[in-house]
Amino acid sequence: MKTGTRKKSASFLSRFIAGASWISVLLLWGCAASVYVSPEWFRFVGVIGLGFPFFLGGTLFMLAVSLLFAPRRAWIPLLGLAGCCCSIRTYCPFNLTSPPPKGCLKILTYNTLNFGGLENDEKGRNRVALYMGSTRSDIICFQEGSTYKNSLYEDMCRLAGATYMDTVNLKNNILGCYSRYPIVGREVICSNAGNGSVVFRILLGRGDTLRMVNCHLASMQLTVDDRAMYHEMVLKPEEADVGRESRLLVSKIAAAAARRAGQADSVAEWLSRHKGENIVVCGDFNDSPISYTRRRIAEGLTDAYVATANGIGRSFNRDAIYVRIDNILVSDHWKPYSCRLDRSVLLSDHYPMSCYLKRQKDAKVR
Repeated sequence: MKTGTRKKSASFLSRFIAGASWISVLLLWGCAASVYVSPEWFRFVGVIGLGFPFFLGGTLFMLAVSLLFAPRRAWIPLLGLAGCCCSIRTYCPFNLTSPPPKGCLKILTYNTLNFGGLENDEKGRNRVALYMGSTRSDIICFQEGSTYKNSLYEDMCRLAGATYMDTVNLKNNILGCYSRYPIVGREVICSNAGNGSVVFRILLGRGDTLRMVNCHLASMQLTVDDRAMYHEMVLKPEEADVGRESRLLVSKIAAAAARRAGQADSVAEWLSRHKGENIVVCGDFNDSPISYTRRRIAEGLTDAYVATANGIGRSFNRDAIYVRIDNILVSDHWKPYSCRLDRSVLLSDHYPMSCYLKRQKDAKVR
């Protein structure tokens, strides 16, 4: 091949790599920026954030291609990654492990899926409640409790090793709290079609009240068939009618995102009114880390998983849906340690999430 022809080929390849890199970077930035637009204004923006891991992977791929074939173009994907480094850390954090110090408060949040379908062991004890007790948590917030009978919660409170309990029924979706400390009040922040958010006031000491916000926000409402369709699209795209099936899924996901946005706004407004108070927010947000829902609620709070854990942190354990939708967020009264998902527990369609909280010395008691 002549020298001139070789140079033209190299130049074309370099320009092609640059163009592909810019496309990947702009799509990645678009996904990262989508968290600032409410799906209530434009509902399909709630779907855009779900593309973040795919375009992140695409940008990393373009970085590798650039380094191999056009090193002078590698700055483009590097700029793309640097431009949304905070979003990358939110989605997939990496931290040095640090064991919890003495004197921590242990928090557990768990979407129980009707307390594991009320599955009992050979002695007739509920397996979910037994697991809760085995964690030795000081405060447990659960979602999707059972509406079977009221006495069930008294039995489970004992099994969970708690002294106090309270529950709220949001149209047959039970949000509850078990605690070693007195629960002195509760308030429904928002409720819509069986989803919403509740705050339990827990007395940690004289004049020291923790406001424990327990959330179960609007789900995607995907049926078993819908999830099977998504599973097929991801793992066997050649066998799926991708165009038709993706339109159906996108429509459902977008509608659910709009409902969640309104609930997230209600929680964020409540948090704004109680700014400076001792607060922990936890529960099932039913949305990815790159979403309006999570960004809106997390404003001014520390995400315990992002601050202390490693990896994507899949908390929904069914089908091909690989995402973290459960969260623990804390006010500056607390420093989180060792936030983790217990993947050994398969009693529900969610993994339980726990973390240790150490009281900050300069935190004001209110």
